[in-house]
Amino acid sequence: MLETVISLIFAGLFLSFLIYWVVQLVKVMRQRRIHKYTDPMRAMDITGRVRQLKVRGDEDEAVRLVQDELAMPMAKARSWVKSI
Repeated sequence: MLETVISLIFAGLFLSFLIYWVVQLVKVMRQRRIHKYTDPMRAMDITGRVRQLKVRGDEDEAVRLVQDELAMPMAKARSWVKSI
């Protein structure tokens, strides 16, 4: 009984760690997509501004911001904004 509980706890912890790792990996990969166009500090600034615009419901404005700031093509800018 105790062995089963301990093994379930370890399995749960391992699964939780795996899910956390995948979520962090997705965040890093999204940031890397923008690093092709600019440096990391500016990327963080643009990401923050895009998130603010999306919260306000101005997704088209966010796409324009990304296009203007990074000279990113329209399709890639829209895809990146949607992924944030």
